[in-house]
Amino acid sequence: MKVHLAFGGPPKAMALGLNDPTDRPSMLVSFVYLQLFFKHRGPFFIRDWVLDSGAYSAFKSGTEIDLADYTANCKNLLKVEPDLEAVFALDVIGDPVASLANCESMWANDVPAIPCFHKGEPEEILIEMAARYPKIALGGVAGFTAPKEKFKWAEQCFSRVWPKRIHGFGFGAEWQLMGLPWDSADATNWEIGPTRFGQWNSFGKMSVRGGTQNLRSEVNHFLRLERKASARWAKTMQQIPDYDCQKNHQ
Repeated sequence: MKVHLAFGGPPKAMALGLNDPTDRPSMLVSFVYLQLFFKHRGPFFIRDWVLDSGAYSAFKSGTEIDLADYTANCKNLLKVEPDLEAVFALDVIGDPVASLANCESMWANDVPAIPCFHKGEPEEILIEMAARYPKIALGGVAGFTAPKEKFKWAEQCFSRVWPKRIHGFGFGAEWQLMGLPWDSADATNWEIGPTRFGQWNSFGKMSVRGGTQNLRSEVNHFLRLERKASARWAKTMQQIPDYDCQKNHQ
């Protein structure tokens, strides 16, 4: 399994966390941050990256992402960016049928997008999504204040579509990754926790915060967690047809 570190902007702390070439993490980049990512990626040593549409961020800010523009960008990036591993479909917040139609359109235009099932959507959407696509994502849990309830929802989703490759948006805690056989997940608190709140996965709560901290210890934390979860679920993931645990972890 892979843990993608979410790119949240260009603070110095992020570069200091990703400037070690010896052990490289994967990243998740939102389409709304794509130009910032390209502008500041110079000092980054990363293994690979995935592209998210950023539809939720755009929705919250009152902006709109054009499907044709997003699809064209994804298609071009998949050709010219050898480290771009996957792209996620453009969601229509609050309209799962339209979200599926967007995903279908992207596939029709040679972009193998990963669709996302959101908390609160009808179960039949999940079943259809899992039947039609090789990998799906679970999301729509940003800001959810009851982590255990969020995890129970994810368990119910797994029970309905397993064996399936599944990405977890916002499921980056150790107990969540060790609790279900995710194909991949993403973590935002590797950067936000220390720089904004002084909350370090590697050290706990500290007074040290701000955008100039070296985040390499947080990167190492998630690399260790990635290896630990990969080992934990290695046999289980073999239930997925044609699944190669070693290739997926690289």
